[in-house]
Amino acid sequence: MTPFKRAIDIFIQLFFIIGFVYAAYQLFFVFRNPVGGIVLFGSASDIEHELLIVRRLYALEFWLIFIGYMLYVALKDQVLRIRR
Repeated sequence: MTPFKRAIDIFIQLFFIIGFVYAAYQLFFVFRNPVGGIVLFGSASDIEHELLIVRRLYALEFWLIFIGYMLYVALKDQVLRIRR
């Protein structure tokens, strides 16, 4: 792998990692559970509907970024192997 391709690969991986760290930060620290604790469990019925929706959207964003990153890591080697 050339240094340029290696730099692009590192940039793409950092982009994914920063994305799901940001989504996790928003989910667990910015829009935290007002009742207490990190996860909602039984207190999901005690919080406002808007907060619940925002938390679910950030959780969905987290999982989509995570799945995209796993697909990138899994397919990167196969694409490089085909191009050789």
